Amino acid sequence: MTCDAIEPELVGYHFATLDAGTRARVEEHLCGCAACVRAFVETKRAIETSEDAPAPSDVARARLRRAVASHLGVAPRTWWERPLAIALAASVVLIAGATMHALTTGSGEAPYALRAGR
Repeated sequence: MTCDAIEPELVGYHFATLDAGTRARVEEHLCGCAACVRAFVETKRAIETSEDAPAPSDVARARLRRAVASHLGVAPRTWWERPLAIALAASVVLIAGATMHALTTGSGEAPYALRAGR
């Protein structure tokens, strides 16, 4: 295939919508043509980073998250899990701070067992 014939197929190649024969010819040409590889990378970058492209709806995003979680075997997070984890971490930090304060504030004498020579 020529570079002129490859260029219209790059979008289809990116989205994997080409038939097997066309895909093989595009891949064979890309292996030997640096200019077409650059054109493919530019096309791919334009597709993936376009700000003009429509964003998926909230419903579609939620459906995708559920599908990925199901595929990975992970339960989806509920609304209360994150605040609960933050509260638990804050509690641990407060308990550790209170314990350190209690252990470091005192008369400065050695514990009774050490004073008695035991």
